[in-house]
Amino acid sequence: MANVLLCLTHPNPDSLNGAAAKSIKEIAEKKGHQVRFKDLYRMDFDSILGMKDFTAWGKGEVPADVKAEQKDFDWADKLVFLYPIWWNERPAKLKGYFDRVLTKPWAWDMNEKGLVQNMTGKSAMVAVTYGSPDGLYDFLTIDQNHIMDNMKKGTLRFCGVDVQEIVETYGVLAEESKPDAHLTAVKEAAERFF
Repeated sequence: MANVLLCLTHPNPDSLNGAAAKSIKEIAEKKGHQVRFKDLYRMDFDSILGMKDFTAWGKGEVPADVKAEQKDFDWADKLVFLYPIWWNERPAKLKGYFDRVLTKPWAWDMNEKGLVQNMTGKSAMVAVTYGSPDGLYDFLTIDQNHIMDNMKKGTLRFCGVDVQEIVETYGVLAEESKPDAHLTAVKEAAERFF
């Protein structure tokens, strides 16, 4: 059985992302996995990288709140992230969380051979929602094939995490059928992932 770190980043716990998180938690637990659930908007975690962090790093220390989060990542075999896409990116709350938690040399490092990925052996599932329909992205000439690159390649793969499932649903605010379609896609991905 696996240890699952499930991370929701949405200000409304009753949002579509919140419903998807509940579904994933249920599926994982039914399969016998241990789940630790994090709701970044309800946690008392400062997601702003600041001087306190640089001061601690300069002394070779890790702030206590960061160390606690890193212990949860160490515990986990499987990582699940759910969030909306805002301005073609993940919410600032999640980005800031990663800024503070996925630090060098714990999550990654560099040596004479190059990048050292310290989170190998972990796998991830990412499920995101887009409020706008995909046609808007075409109109704006935004390459939809690369919107998830920051998360998939620049964060998770950079640290050595194997991203196995990505669920993206466009138009969840514009089309009535999209929320149901998103939940169905998330459940199917979770069944494969677990």
